[in-house]
Amino acid sequence: MRFLLLSSLLLLPLGLACAGQPGEGATAVTLRVGAARADITPSVEVRNWVSGKPYAVVHDPLLVQALVLDDGRTKAVLLRWDLTDISESLRDEVRARVGRALSIPSGHILLNASHTHSAPWAPVYQGGHRGRERDTWWAIRHMPAQNDYPPYRAWMERLLAAAEEASRAAAAAAEPAQPWIGRVGIQEYLYNRRPRAPAWGVAGKPPAAIGYTQEGWDAHVLQGGASFGPVDRTLAVVAFRSAGGKTVATAFHAACHSVSIYPFQPGISADWPAPAAAALTAAFGGESLFLQGCSGDITPWLRGAAAVQEMAGGLARKAAAAVRFAVPLETWPLRFGQVSVDLPLQPAAKERTGTDTVAAEVQVIACGPLAFVTLPGEPLTDLGVAIRDKSPFPQTLVLGYSNGNGVHYVGMPGEKARGGYEMGVAGAGTDECGALLVGAATRLLRQVYDESGYPRR
Repeated sequence: MRFLLLSSLLLLPLGLACAGQPGEGATAVTLRVGAARADITPSVEVRNWVSGKPYAVVHDPLLVQALVLDDGRTKAVLLRWDLTDISESLRDEVRARVGRALSIPSGHILLNASHTHSAPWAPVYQGGHRGRERDTWWAIRHMPAQNDYPPYRAWMERLLAAAEEASRAAAAAAEPAQPWIGRVGIQEYLYNRRPRAPAWGVAGKPPAAIGYTQEGWDAHVLQGGASFGPVDRTLAVVAFRSAGGKTVATAFHAACHSVSIYPFQPGISADWPAPAAAALTAAFGGESLFLQGCSGDITPWLRGAAAVQEMAGGLARKAAAAVRFAVPLETWPLRFGQVSVDLPLQPAAKERTGTDTVAAEVQVIACGPLAFVTLPGEPLTDLGVAIRDKSPFPQTLVLGYSNGNGVHYVGMPGEKARGGYEMGVAGAGTDECGALLVGAATRLLRQVYDESGYPRR
């Protein structure tokens, strides 16, 4: 009963903008697609949030990439970043700047982070989003906030300029293209780091557990009589192709932490998504963009530089197989929706923020059967699967690490009882927060679909 009450009271509409009226009956459109990139690599003098020391070296550059979808009446902009997160403050600053540049509403702009741990956390330009907590506690646990530090201040300004630069270039480069979608399993490259420990029945003391830094560790072998946690094995590949067969852009989507390089080298890196994107571009042409899914509990099966290259090559081969059997999708006018959910906080987070709840945004951008839906913070994989299974759009991609931090790590009810880092200090919300987000996303997808005028099948 408590969840039903919360879900009905805390879902506050931000606005639903549709190109047509309910029941009007949309007609198919020619979609124009453009993609571009801009460099956002900070100075090596910027401090690493993990150690509090300067990064010192650039292992590989960081990017912001823009994917622009244009239906002839309006545009959608998907901005994906080689950053650890997306702050609510960065979201608002970028939306204002890109919205002005392209003359589109802020709700047409989506921000998604790859969650590489070898890049800075997103800056906070303006407070007020999280009570009295301006910077997230882990961004400043080893150092003070860097906003007044000249190298960091210059990087903060670069992020905004780069977002506009990439968005303008992508819009200018847009050309007619049709989305094609394929999927393939990549379960051998990832695992759930939250196995299910047995509640009872193990006789005697099991052998001491070993971790990924120790000899003999194997991500696919469970220890202590545990059972596997859930894994979404899907690599979804959306190739936007011109009528002549040229690939304009490829968006690839999976749920897996970007931590193969981390923590083995302290420099700046986009981690495995960067060489994977480069391999896809080499194979297909055009711009390749990684969209991070709900990977709060999903990690690469191996760590280190060799693992990065092995994963990148493996994903490229898998993506090629998916594209071989991809199908073209119908293109209909773009549809948009947003809601804000007030997520209740645990006592420690209430004390830190001085507030009882944090506002979390859920966003939908849809074009025909293809829908992107976002969750803030670090959602566990169960949330993405639940939303996808309930979506009326047959091609639904659920993105985590998007449009804000929310309550950081968030799982479905019952995950708090399992304990662990994700559900302790790193998860600021109460146990029902995951269900609130799933309910909000499911209702928003249904609302956008019902009001779209899309043809019913």
